Amino acid sequence: MNKNTYYHTLRKRLESSEKWADHYLEVEQHRKITKKAINVLYDKYPLMFFFYKILYMPSDFVRLISDIIWWYRYHKCLKEIEIIRKEIESYE
Repeated sequence: MNKNTYYHTLRKRLESSEKWADHYLEVEQHRKITKKAINVLYDKYPLMFFFYKILYMPSDFVRLISDIIWWYRYHKCLKEIEIIRKEIESYE
């Protein structure tokens, strides 16, 4: 792979990674809004909240693990962006 092709490949990967990181943050903002709406709803109906928590406890645990994995992927992506930028600077 010649230097020019590698540079353009890095540029494409940088663009793609930056888009992914921005999209991830956007999705997280929407999830926060949903969580706020759920909390307001359950403040009105505490008994329903109790049954919901009992019923969905396994799913909530899986969701927590999934959230941790996605946060890890997000931070990994940020480090990749940082490294790719340094690589690109070395070619310029």
